[in-house]
Amino acid sequence: MVFLVLISIGSFVAKDREFSENENRYLAQFPEISLDSIINCDFQDGLEKYINDQILGRDEWITIKTAIQKFVGDTEIGGAYVGKDGYDFEKITQDDVDQKLVDRNIAQIQKFFETASGTIDKSRLSFLLVPTSGLILADKLPANAPLFDQTAVIESVEAAMQDYNFVDVRDVLTAHKEDGVYYRTDHHWTSLGALLAYGEYCQSVGNSFDISDYKETIVTEKFRGSLYSKILDYDSAFDTIKLFEKGSGNKSFVVTLDGEKTEGFYHYNQLEEKDKYLFFFGGNYAEVVISDKEVLENATGGTTEGNSGETRNLLLIKDSFANCFAPLVAEDYDNVYMIDMRFFRGDMQEYMEANNITDVLVLYNVSNFISDKNIYKLN
Repeated sequence: MVFLVLISIGSFVAKDREFSENENRYLAQFPEISLDSIINCDFQDGLEKYINDQILGRDEWITIKTAIQKFVGDTEIGGAYVGKDGYDFEKITQDDVDQKLVDRNIAQIQKFFETASGTIDKSRLSFLLVPTSGLILADKLPANAPLFDQTAVIESVEAAMQDYNFVDVRDVLTAHKEDGVYYRTDHHWTSLGALLAYGEYCQSVGNSFDISDYKETIVTEKFRGSLYSKILDYDSAFDTIKLFEKGSGNKSFVVTLDGEKTEGFYHYNQLEEKDKYLFFFGGNYAEVVISDKEVLENATGGTTEGNSGETRNLLLIKDSFANCFAPLVAEDYDNVYMIDMRFFRGDMQEYMEANNITDVLVLYNVSNFISDKNIYKLN
């Protein structure tokens, strides 16, 4: 009784937290009290969420709970799977898949490509669908852990893209699965995974690529990502974030995030925060414009000197998996227009015409693609 009383008093006396860095989410605040909210139970529901989120020592209780679950052999914790060799996995089962939404998203990409093919060659309309770590690293999943059939989704997309350029990266990621193509504690692929996929994209569209041209740089060895935030395991592994940049001859770029010029692709200040994946661009935006600095200066100065031949402008329709991919592909184009449909509110056809788009790449992770309800805005 003393224990419960002290915890209860401490929870209400302690200053409420707005955001949990460990869980990477905003916490519930004390609900508004009104007669209507009490009658319809909104106040009661809000109070329960508030107590759950603001209880004294919440992070420590979750860590203790996780340790107990692991001790008794539980491999499903916090909506994620605890796998082998320090790998954690997203738990997405077949019951989580809305097949009507999947079919609708595929149809929307088809329609978008069909419209775009009126002015862009079909070979320049590409779709790169990134498998989740659960498919590539299936041998590291817990025994009998159910996952959705993403092979069926990938094959459905591939069949729908037969008139266009479908980039299948499963083989190259599987061939290098022991080299660290996915993070252990985060659902994203690593910079190496993105580099290997970029090589496949280059091969499919005829751009030059030699992996030996790229220099590896470690920027942090203390990354714990989104899956760690679900599980909160004190014994969880630390991931390493790396960069791959061309050793010589690489361009200089001007990067604009939602209309504001920024320091570039990489935000080193984010390496001091919990969510270190924000190192890439600092987050997600409706529009990111990456311009070759020389081409941009020539265009501003009213001359095309130094920019002979066709100007190539890539439209990159993306989710967060493209954040470590975009700096690689920017080397091949004069401008890259990176659009996140979750935040974009413009007319896509007008946007393509205004920016002289010559190439299109749709890049999604499978789990995001099957659940994204914004793809219809392409059309």
